[in-house]
Amino acid sequence: MQRSAKIIRLIESEILNGKMPVGQRLESEEKLCERFGVSRTVIREAIQQLRGRGLLRSIKGSGTFIAQSNLDTLANAMEAYSVLAEDMDFLELIDFRILIETECARLAAMRAGEGVIRELRLVMDAMRQSKSDRDEFSRLDIAFHLAIARGSGNRIYATVLRALEKKCIDYARKNRGDSDWYPSITNAHQMILDAIENGKADQAAEAMHRHLLYSRRLFVDLTDGFSRERHRYR
Repeated sequence: MQRSAKIIRLIESEILNGKMPVGQRLESEEKLCERFGVSRTVIREAIQQLRGRGLLRSIKGSGTFIAQSNLDTLANAMEAYSVLAEDMDFLELIDFRILIETECARLAAMRAGEGVIRELRLVMDAMRQSKSDRDEFSRLDIAFHLAIARGSGNRIYATVLRALEKKCIDYARKNRGDSDWYPSITNAHQMILDAIENGKADQAAEAMHRHLLYSRRLFVDLTDGFSRERHRYR
């Protein structure tokens, strides 16, 4: 892995510096082996990693090429990172969401069309009907937030949050204690929806910020309690 990491850095640098332009075909494995003085196994591992980062794309029967940068590439790279990074801290995730989603709510109040509003209403209705199913409720919880991101009209915000969807659902599922969490979440979502629907940008941003900050505090309380319980029985 250490040898392939060096090859990855070198090829990545050439791509980002423009020495390998978009659409250019990557040298053959044989030539890359000669150039870097490593085995085919090392080269193949480096290519696989660079594909995962969205810098290369392979076409069956044609070869490997420098990839065109687009939002799908960004989403795929971020999704791969969020899924594979097992030690990704949920608090880092929620802090990131507080920063991004507060602005998403503000923009959605100014830009969202009737289609997004209708989707948010439908998700809210489904959430109310799925109170007894935590997994489904968590999925719908995040679907509500993703719809707001799309309603913001900012494709980068929407793409980044979509890429983190699986991690966000996992967070939502774990951030449920034994207390009656259901009313606080649905009420918070309704306040956000009302502000967006009425075009009140500052109120939408404040409602989203307050909702996510509460979620963060709840998670801190839950994890602190779990840590104390584990310490008790050591």
